[in-house]
Formats: sequence, structure tokens, C-alpha cells
Amino acid sequence: MGLGLLRSSIRALFRYTQLGNEGYPIRNLYRLMYQKEIWSEAYARIYSNKGAITRGVNENTLDGFSSERVENIISKLTENKYKFTSARRTYITKRSSNKKRPLGIPTGDDKLVQEVARILLQRIYEPIFSDESHGFRPQRSGHTAIRQIHKQWTGIKWFAEFDIRGFFDNMEHSLLVELLEKKIDDKRFIKLIKCMLKAGYLEDFHYHPTYSGTPQGPSCAQAKGLEAEN
Repeated sequence: MGLGLLRSSIRALFRYTQLGNEGYPIRNLYRLMYQKEIWSEAYARIYSNKGAITRGVNENTLDGFSSERVENIISKLTENKYKFTSARRTYITKRSSNKKRPLGIPTGDDKLVQEVARILLQRIYEPIFSDESHGFRPQRSGHTAIRQIHKQWTGIKWFAEFDIRGFFDNMEHSLLVELLEKKIDDKRFIKLIKCMLKAGYLEDFHYHPTYSGTPQGPSCAQAKGLEAEN
């Protein structure tokens, strides 16, 4: 890959960050997925997770990452022929209770496509997220939330804790897509997100369509247990 192409892609990513921050519509997002260096970044981000090589419904895992593999995925995306495979559904016991929560484990190629899409979406939405939001964001966690509370919430005497029951399982697809379309003016990229959401899952060798909700992947510790099972 030429240095000029690499610099061009980096400039495009920073431009999306700027546009997202200024409220302008984002166009040509899908075409940025053709750039190989973004796939290398996606692989580097997810392969360090112990769940990276956890098997989905087939033997397609993140093992065997190569330029040829990336070129094959990009070719399918370019021709609008990429098809998401149903995730493997399994269940993990919650640490806070004996209840089980579902996990969706995609194939290796699907994980790569999802991570590339996440990198692009992060560039758009990270600058406009609330500073009080700490979940599932880079350089943020429960610890950063505690530090912020300690420094800023000095006059607070009471806290109310609540959880949205089955949030990921019941997320409304049409609402999610509608929110994305408010900033992203790229029909091909939006269609790709829709296909991710509608891929369905396999449980006990039976296919189940997904009309709502998004699959939850395993954490490092959970993935280690899953690998032991398999």
C-alpha cells in the first residue's frame, strides 16, 4: 500500500470526526471500508481479546489473517455480495446472579467487518457523546465514572441505581437505523448495518431470525470459558 493512500485514509477518518462534531451529514462512508489499513487496525484491536478465536457456527475464526483474506472481503463489499453468517447463540451465567444471559458469537470474517464499521462509527459519534457517558467508550470505564463522581458530584447525597432489563435483547432495529440516518447519508453503509442486525442466530442447530436486539459478544473471561467448552 502506498504512503499516499495511507495518508488519504487517515485524513478521511479525521474529516469524519470533524464533520460529526460539526453536525454535517456523513457521505461515502462505505467506500472507506475498501482501504486495507483500516482492516489491519480492526484486526489488531480485536485479536488481543481472548475471545477472538472463539468459534462461531463454523470454523471461520480470526486465525489466518492475511492480505488475501482482506482483499476477498473487500471484493465482496465492493460488489455488494458480502453476506453475514448467523451468530452462534450460547448462554453465560451472570456474575451478580444465577441467571443466564445470551451471547452471540459471530464468525471471524463477520467480526472483522463489524469492527471496521465500529471504527468508522466511533470517529463520527465519539466527539458528540456526553462527557457523563463512560460505558463502552475508549479510555473510559466504571473507574473513570467513579473518578468523575468523586471530583464533581460533591453535593450529592443519594444515588438511584437502575438497569434496563434485556436492553441489548430488545433494541428496536428501526429506531437504531433511524438514529444512524440522522447523521449518515450513505445508503450502502446503512444497508450493511441492517444486514448485521438481521443475520439471526443458531441455537441447538436451529435458525432464529432477529427482529430486534443486537448480539452480545463474550468478555475475555467468558470467552476463555467458552473455548474450554469447545
